[in-house]
Amino acid sequence: MQVLDTFDADTIRALHERGEFFWLDLESPSDDQLDALGALLEIPDLAMQDSKEFGQRPKIDDYGPRVLIVFYGAHDGHLVEVHVHVSGDEVVTVRRGACSHLWDARERAEQMVMRTEQDVVYRVLDALADSLRALIEGYGNEVEELEEVAFERPTSAERRRMSELRSELFRLQQTVIPQRDMLSRGGDLLETLPGLERDVARHPFRDVHDDLVLTSNEIDYLRDLLAEAVNVLINQMAGRLTVVATFFLPLTFATGFFGMNFGWMVNHVDSAFAFFLLGCGSMVVTIVIAAALLMRAGYLGRR
Repeated sequence: MQVLDTFDADTIRALHERGEFFWLDLESPSDDQLDALGALLEIPDLAMQDSKEFGQRPKIDDYGPRVLIVFYGAHDGHLVEVHVHVSGDEVVTVRRGACSHLWDARERAEQMVMRTEQDVVYRVLDALADSLRALIEGYGNEVEELEEVAFERPTSAERRRMSELRSELFRLQQTVIPQRDMLSRGGDLLETLPGLERDVARHPFRDVHDDLVLTSNEIDYLRDLLAEAVNVLINQMAGRLTVVATFFLPLTFATGFFGMNFGWMVNHVDSAFAFFLLGCGSMVVTIVIAAALLMRAGYLGRR
């Protein structure tokens, strides 16, 4: 089996005419190259049109003797959309971005570790699923750090990052779940892939499905952690507001009492000493008592 990473019409034509199985991995090919490739390998126009217009949902399109699989991986924190064209004679992967996990799979293919079409298709999907797991592990480390910060005094940038992470994980889940569900119907996938024997290939594809299940569960877990961190921040803010309200409630009572103009107060609170002692002194005493009670209850004097 040969592995190609550039578009060479003569080489591709020769391999196709000899019926020699090969894997062609193209990164950011031009529309003209895709048109020429479709003509050489007799790939349906609809399938090639999909590979010109990225942004497709994860799916499997059956074109009789050929199948188009749209699958997502990740590289450097970003999703990578990969179109996998499969027939009995070759596997063609088309993408517009780098994917280190796919490079590793290609190197193993070049070393003849993979000898059959089943191996190639499985390794491609498995490499992409592994890249998603690696992406989630990176998110997991960041979420754990933010969760610890939430109990301290997070900066505005850290609070903003919590919100951004929740959105990013939600969008990532919108990609992982369809891929997981697509492979959960493993029988349908295996029946549509030309040249794959169901009993032989079922187990490897189930492994890819299981990896996606674990990835989806990890995303749910991380989103729950972020939700808890946000709740901690909300509770802390509510606690601070409660402390402030606790101070101002007795002060409001004291000022309201002395502002009712009782006759005795009007007649007797007529000196600076009385004003500072009864007026200002009562407020100071009120603040001291409130602070002592809050400290005893644990609301003050702690981080």
